[in-house]
Amino acid sequence: GEALAWVGHFPPGSLYGQLCQLLAMALGDRDPLATAGLLAESLGVTTRHQMLAIVHARTRKRRKAAAAGGDISDRLRGLSLQEGDPSQDSQDSQDSQS
Repeated sequence: GEALAWVGHFPPGSLYGQLCQLLAMALGDRDPLATAGLLAESLGVTTRHQMLAIVHARTRKRRKAAAAGGDISDRLRGLSLQEGDPSQDSQDSQDSQS
């Protein structure tokens, strides 16, 4: 119980979840309500920790992509289905229209 009080305010996800599970196992059938509460707390903290990790990873990927290539529409405008120099392709199309 005292260990839970020490980390209860700012719990590191994995440690707090494991501590709640261990306390729930120690209580067992003696106090079913407290056991259920500790297990629910463990799952809640684990879920929040996982969601924060996912959000952080997605944010980091988006920042990295934005820094690397700018806006995707700018990159798509530069694409061509034909090989060779894009300025030459536009010149060839103008010549063929004449």
